[in-house]
Amino acid sequence: MEKEDVMDTATQYKFLSRFYDLFDLIFLLGGKGNPRSGLLAAISNGPLRILDVCVGTASSALLVASRNDKNQVIGIDISADMLAVARKKIAARNLPNLDVRSMSADKMSFESGSFDVVMVSFALHELEDELRDHVFEEISRVLKANGLFCVLDFARQDGLLNGLFMKAWTILEPACFRPFLALDWKTELTRYNFQLQTVKEYSFSNLYVMRKAA
Repeated sequence: MEKEDVMDTATQYKFLSRFYDLFDLIFLLGGKGNPRSGLLAAISNGPLRILDVCVGTASSALLVASRNDKNQVIGIDISADMLAVARKKIAARNLPNLDVRSMSADKMSFESGSFDVVMVSFALHELEDELRDHVFEEISRVLKANGLFCVLDFARQDGLLNGLFMKAWTILEPACFRPFLALDWKTELTRYNFQLQTVKEYSFSNLYVMRKAA
């Protein structure tokens, strides 16, 4: 990620960090529930090392770390403002098994094969193709063989009302949002050694659960 791109993103998220936690309210409109709850079904409460990429204010990481006390969760993000909010939330909940760090998702400092699970929540749709490719490559590198890769993100909607909402939401998103919705997850991720296992539909979104090939 180029320095100027990081600065532009950081400026954007400085503003968003002030009300980012309100984002989950949109799931009340969809009628299919909050997709973050799906992570609790996908990730077991065992001695697992979990990486939350683009952790933001740690909404997903907090949910997993609170329920799964045997997990060790590490979140990374480039936004100091998002991380500041996340750290306040972590301290308020007294979660010793959750830590957040400043790090770019396309150039991680972790050793290869150092995580049992990697998850990304509502971040990939904001990345241009080339950057998203680099992020997938890094995720594949730091994830162990047979490790779990969980992606929560926006998805196409078939229902009339939900479909209209998504069309309106598209106006708020960058140009890469529409191509992202057209991704074929079953074939797209095979380039990075991932095999799609399950897809579960939630309000305006899907949970994709993948496994890294041995």
